[in-house]
Amino acid sequence: MTQTSAALDHLARTGTVRLATTTRDGREIVTKVWAVVVDGQAYIRNGYGDSSHWYRRIQRTKTAAFIDGPNRYDVTADDVGDEATNLRVDDEFRRKYAGSGSSLRLMISPEVRTSTMRVTPVDQAG
Repeated sequence: MTQTSAALDHLARTGTVRLATTTRDGREIVTKVWAVVVDGQAYIRNGYGDSSHWYRRIQRTKTAAFIDGPNRYDVTADDVGDEATNLRVDDEFRRKYAGSGSSLRLMISPEVRTSTMRVTPVDQAG
């Protein structure tokens, strides 16, 4: 299994993933977030607006890592703005997190959809 396929498998099968971002002074902070995989691409969203520190860090650096026990999957992050992708990401959030009530409703709300990011494993980045 390649690093990319291992990362995508982890993100697809794990409910809450651990996202590592880096502060301006170089410290790494791990935050639990939701992630989905659609058509072989992974996506995350920020449900807490501009007050979310992890989101500000990933927006600044455009890099992060997912931590799965001893495994680390470095990724790059790009904003997603197209409606077709957001609709497919919404559908996967609904499928993967069915039964999550108000948390799911938040993650597919119009305000949160504007924070959709595609996270690409580094060995897949072009």
